Amino acid sequence: MSKTWTVNANGINHTIEYKKNRMIVDGEKYKLKSANPFIQMIDYSVNFGDVECRLVVIGNKADLAVNGRYLGSGAPYEPIGNIPAWVSVLAAVSVIFGFLMNSWLGLCIGLLLGVLYFNLYLKKKKAATVVIVFVIATILQLLLGVGVLLLYNNF
Repeated sequence: MSKTWTVNANGINHTIEYKKNRMIVDGEKYKLKSANPFIQMIDYSVNFGDVECRLVVIGNKADLAVNGRYLGSGAPYEPIGNIPAWVSVLAAVSVIFGFLMNSWLGLCIGLLLGVLYFNLYLKKKKAATVVIVFVIATILQLLLGVGVLLLYNNF
């Protein structure tokens, strides 16, 4: 994924480009590190005099906030914050449980569910939503595992 923005600060145009874990500001490269090991989360600040720019990357979506407003969506800038450890634990449980119940298919489903937990938390920032989805997903994984086992034993 590559995105490029042009920002005018005090009559001078500055180019900011984002390419996978790298930000290029007027030709100068900066290596970026995600704040979370499971999902790409970057919030990096660059100032041009009195113009403040913040590159925000969540997952595979990147946007640039200039003086408190995102250029892509027009929404006000909001710091992304950290994802609590319990969301990572729920994601890991879904992956492991999925693998134990349904082998490689379950592992893939567990990975997708883990990404869903992260996205839900980032959008809603409410624990109840993530926990409810986790419980429903765990029940569905269990039913899928039992269903596959019954189907396998009948043949």
